[in-house]
Amino acid sequence: MMKRILSGVLLAALLSIQAMAFTFEHVSVEDLFAPEVIEQERVSDWAREIFDEANALGLVPALTDNPAFTGTITREQFAELAVTAVEKALGAELDAAPSDTFTDTANKAVLKAYQAGIVSGVGDGLFAPKASTNREQIATMIYRAAQYLTAQVGEDMTPAPGSIDKFTDRADISSWAAEAVGKLAANGIMAGTSDTTASPRSTCTVEQSIILLYRLYQKA
Repeated sequence: MMKRILSGVLLAALLSIQAMAFTFEHVSVEDLFAPEVIEQERVSDWAREIFDEANALGLVPALTDNPAFTGTITREQFAELAVTAVEKALGAELDAAPSDTFTDTANKAVLKAYQAGIVSGVGDGLFAPKASTNREQIATMIYRAAQYLTAQVGEDMTPAPGSIDKFTDRADISSWAAEAVGKLAANGIMAGTSDTTASPRSTCTVEQSIILLYRLYQKA
């Protein structure tokens, strides 16, 4: 009896090893532990809890160019995150602008974001999808997404009056971004980099962008 049990255990172990060998047959150790793969999967400790919540809600899609979560986000990648957040909040797919709207991208998420008024081009039929984006640009795009959601659900996503007066670097905030920066700060969506600084021209990481859009999603 004991021999039969041991034989069964050994057989199960052998089958498990064979299954593992099959799973990793085409994956080299070098690829599995490549620095870019490890970096892509890493999330900062301060962001982990909210990131995990956002991921569980489906707010973390596969992004173009597979960026590291701690890396600077591009305009195209932010559009992908914004559209995902808005579609999840509404439970519906957004309409897309025509595929020839821009000459440098046909990314469907970009076209959806453009059609919804969340993003705009940079002129001459260009979107500049690979260009990095900064905090005041991101604030503007999130505020537009909030306004779009407000129009769709009939409830103001940013009801508190906004102001940039508390920021000592408010002179660095572009006039076209001032309302968005003030509104998001007042409504707990996008705070400054400190109690008194907005750092409008600083870049934003992928994980920071995910958290900002998670906060917007939570208000919908």
